[in-house]
Amino acid sequence: MPDRPRPSRPIPYVGMPVRVIHLGVVEPGAIEALSDGGRTVTVAGEDYTLRRQNGRFVRRDQPYYGVRLSFRSD
Repeated sequence: MPDRPRPSRPIPYVGMPVRVIHLGVVEPGAIEALSDGGRTVTVAGEDYTLRRQNGRFVRRDQPYYGVRLSFRSD
């Protein structure tokens, strides 16, 4: 049986560790909730929406280059 291709980016899930990035400051966090089919995630009580412009999760009501999430573990 051939191996299935892995997704090109992580799929968010509740409890997933993330990093919140704002102006060079990085804070740890975890996904508390998912909504809108996984296009909105909640971290530390704040909603982050997936942006079409850059494919990143950015805090709701901020421009596409605002406070964002990183799913990288390093």
